[in-house]
Amino acid sequence: MNKLMEYCRLVLFVFGVLVGIQLPGFVGQYGQSLQARLLESNSSVAVFQDDADRYFDGDMNKLIDHYAKKKDPVINSGGESISALMSRNRYLEVALRDFNQSIYSQYLHVFARPIIEVRDNVWQHYSFSVVLNMTAILFGLAAGLLGSIVLDLFFVIVGFIFKGIFSRRTASE
Repeated sequence: MNKLMEYCRLVLFVFGVLVGIQLPGFVGQYGQSLQARLLESNSSVAVFQDDADRYFDGDMNKLIDHYAKKKDPVINSGGESISALMSRNRYLEVALRDFNQSIYSQYLHVFARPIIEVRDNVWQHYSFSVVLNMTAILFGLAAGLLGSIVLDLFFVIVGFIFKGIFSRRTASE
């Protein structure tokens, strides 16, 4: 039984190392995808920004108000679309700025405050690879060590539970 526990600990450690090595690659791909979406959004907004520059001294809100004042529902809908593009663009700008604050903020952003559609898209298209840089090695070792510690704690707790159950039975007999 003791040998089996050692093998389980070793397998969990290796699994943790492999998972930990993948984290920096995943976070990097998330950042690249976020940046690409912002660039695409900037391109979409730029067309309307040109109109705002030409007719409303660069004020996009005046352009949107101009669309909203028209009685034609198609033009009104166009104004709503421009407004939605602007909101999305600001949202992506803030997300990328938050992501790029520090290495810590990158991981916090991806795992605590991600843009769900970006994270899900990266996960669907993520190709597992082993890139061995210092960050990946440190994350790998930390994940492996943490997994081993959790497994050891689990076995200790289970051991105490069974020891308590069997010691009560022998005391009552």
